[in-house]
Amino acid sequence: MKGGERPKVAKKGGPNKDQVQNDPNYAKLRSNQKEFAIASMMAKSLRESLSPTMSEICESYVSGRLTAKFRNLTSLEEGQTGQRPMTLSKHGHLLNGFEFNTEHPYEQIFGANYFVKAGSRKGQVILHFPAFIPDNTFTKPIEATNFKINARLVALSDYAFDSEEGAYVAKNKELHGKFGDYETNMLPLLKIPIEPMTAMVGIDHADIPEDTACFLVMAVSFYKYENGKFNHLNKESGMTIKRVC
Repeated sequence: MKGGERPKVAKKGGPNKDQVQNDPNYAKLRSNQKEFAIASMMAKSLRESLSPTMSEICESYVSGRLTAKFRNLTSLEEGQTGQRPMTLSKHGHLLNGFEFNTEHPYEQIFGANYFVKAGSRKGQVILHFPAFIPDNTFTKPIEATNFKINARLVALSDYAFDSEEGAYVAKNKELHGKFGDYETNMLPLLKIPIEPMTAMVGIDHADIPEDTACFLVMAVSFYKYENGKFNHLNKESGMTIKRVC
């Protein structure tokens, strides 16, 4: 160091807001932020379409895991980062089996055989549960006395980047977030078989276009009957993305 010359001090902190928004050096960061934002919005749309009871099953960090799953779908498409489409109708099936409560996975909790079939049109799913003995079927909490089965079919639109607007735009805004649902009655956890159950879950729309995916979310909730009311044992209940069609 030359005499009288002060040592250089590294700048503290990261880039400021203006640099992130306008500096060419942060163009890649801006592109990544756009794809992260659309993935985050998709995760939020799916979660906000769930019933309050289903939402209670979600573990605390499920939003981050779900956003990461959606974010990975953009990498399957060609194009510039930050402008690649979010094509759920094509790649959404890769979220099949996503667990909302990893401590109690739905498929391990619900031991009975049941069937999921496509309905007569897109946006319809038929569920059939043959007779089963609840006490022998579930991996359940010791204190549980009752259970419910929930299903929700949620429509999520594909999104494409609009260069004129400089943002992602829904291919089918009207249907995005719409849902159909099914919920059983409160059923006891007995050692005798319950009757077979068949139900159709459908989104109330005559024609679901090809640029929209339908997420079938299945949940089993356990309850403890105590002091005249049913208490949801949400932390020991399970929920999964059963199928995307």
